[in-house]
Parts: sequence; C-alpha cells; structure tokens
Amino acid sequence: MINFLKKVNKTRFHNPMKNFELDEVASEKRYDPLTGKMVRIFPFRQIGFPRHDWIPFVEESKKRFCPFCPEVIEKTTPRFPEDLVPEGKVRVGESIVVPNLHPYEIHSGVVVMTPRHYLSMEDISPSVMSDSIKAAIQYLKLIAGKDPENARFASVNWNYMPYAGGSLIHPHLQVLAGSEPCNLDGEMMDSASAYFKNHGSIYWHDLVEEEKDQGQRYIGATGEIEWLATFAPLAMADITAVIPNCSTIYGFTDDNLKDLTLGFKRIISYYDSVNLPAFNMALYFAGNDQRGFCCTARFVGRYTLFPLVGSDVSNMQMLHHDPWTLHLPEILAKEAGKYFL
Repeated sequence: MINFLKKVNKTRFHNPMKNFELDEVASEKRYDPLTGKMVRIFPFRQIGFPRHDWIPFVEESKKRFCPFCPEVIEKTTPRFPEDLVPEGKVRVGESIVVPNLHPYEIHSGVVVMTPRHYLSMEDISPSVMSDSIKAAIQYLKLIAGKDPENARFASVNWNYMPYAGGSLIHPHLQVLAGSEPCNLDGEMMDSASAYFKNHGSIYWHDLVEEEKDQGQRYIGATGEIEWLATFAPLAMADITAVIPNCSTIYGFTDDNLKDLTLGFKRIISYYDSVNLPAFNMALYFAGNDQRGFCCTARFVGRYTLFPLVGSDVSNMQMLHHDPWTLHLPEILAKEAGKYFL
C-alpha cells in the first residue's frame, strides 16, 4: 500500500576532477508516499561540514538585551489573559510559557526552556526538553478548553540557533494553535484521511511496518515511538518519529513524552557528531475530527554552505517550493541508527 516512488536522473559532462573524462552523475526526485509532494536529492553522499563554534556568537549575544534571561523575564515578557491562563504564565520545572509578542496564530506561545542563556547540543538534556514540551501541552490544553474552535490544530516547534531561524540564542519553543492547520499539516491530515478511507488503516502504522520490512530507513525505537529516516526529506538529515495511538494533545501521554525526548536526545547527539550545528523540530497534533491521523514529530538538521554569509535555503525552496537535501535517507538511517542501539 505504501508507494516509495523515486526517479533517478543521470547528467553527463566532461569532469575537470577526472581529467575531463566523460562522466555521469545521478540525482534523485522522490515523492512523499503520503502527500505525493516531490523533493530533490543532490549527488552529495556524506555529511562533511567543518565544526562550527557558536561561542563567539553566544558571547556577543550576552552583550545585547535578552528578554528570556532570569533577571528580566518577569518584567519583559507578556502575560496571558486570566480568562485563558489563570496564572498568566504556565510553568513546569524551569520552563515558562509566555505569549508571543509577534504571534503567528490566534494562539501563539513561547516556551522559555531554561534560565540558561545558551545550551550546547551536548547540554540539551531530556529533562529540559520534557519540561518544556509538557509546559507547551499544558498551555494547549488550557486554551483548547477555553477556546476550542480557535485551538483545533496545534503544533510545538523548535528553531535551535540562528541557522535554523532562531531569533534569539536563549533556548525556546514556539507553540501554535488555530482554527486551521498550517499548509503541510493540512496536507498530511487530508492525505491521511483519504488513506484511511481507501485502506481502512492508519498510514503511519503501515509506513512503520513497511519500513521495518524493507530495513533501509528504519532507525530504531524508544519505547512505543518508532524512528525513521524520512523517505522524501524536506531538509538535511530529516527524521520522523511516529507516536502510535495518539492524534491529539489529549492522547499524548507522559510515557510518550519520556520516549520522545529520549529519541530527540539521540538525534541531537547524532547531529552533533556530524557537525550539523542547528536544527528545526515540529510536533504535529490534529483536531479531534481528523480520522486516520497519527501524531508525528519531524527533526531536520540545518547548516550554512559558507559560514556567516551562506544559507541552506535557496531559490528551490523559496520560489519553487522544491525541498532539497544533500544526504540519502538510507545512509542517514545507518548512521543515526547507531545512536538507537
């Protein structure tokens, strides 16, 4: 039932790296098995970036104003209206959820993950992630109880460091809820609903079984959560976590949270080992009426082609909406899988 469709292109030229011998280089177009959207994989086969040192950027950021640092956070961050969040802010452990001053949606929160201004990849612990995501879920449940129509579709998101679009060094999550899903979220939900109608099963459950059988992109498991190298990646080192028996914020359990953050830590450790200095994460939740949907999380690595002046976003993404990556998912599964043993 799962169609892993790809097309291999062959380009011929006289290669100056091989004394101008006539050479042939392959690239791929892959199509997401759920949505059918096309992505491109360029012919680089190994991740080989120089080690990036964030410390100069961190030290420079400390000289500027940071609204999330503990000595100012209570004075500089907004509070939620009491009719939505009675205490004005949501707190779990050291994490704090505050309103986003520049909201993306009707309901838009920011989770300040820790009082520490900077966490290296090595310093990001499962407990910090667990408290932060738990705070995000509590916030989402509060607003869903008070404003269900405008909180039907939710996500928890993470931009780690500037290469990933993080506007502040201080670790934080973005939490969104609205009456409509984001574009990709909506495509996944519509496609999953159609798949359920046509096959009578949940796409992601079938995907996990198929990937296990093929053995090419299956990475491993943490508890009940299954981890896959995404067949049609949106960016570098794209990894999908499938959270079974969960479709909404109400089905997301403490065990899910523990297993998910353990897997996140393993992915971050892998990224750190191959010198991917930044990443994005999204945790997707559906509305109550989305049949066939399964909660998933998506992790992608971010980097720069040239330090300080480059980006991994080009005209292909911005003006053609063609995601691309330089790394084969099958190689990613072998490399990242070592962290799940």
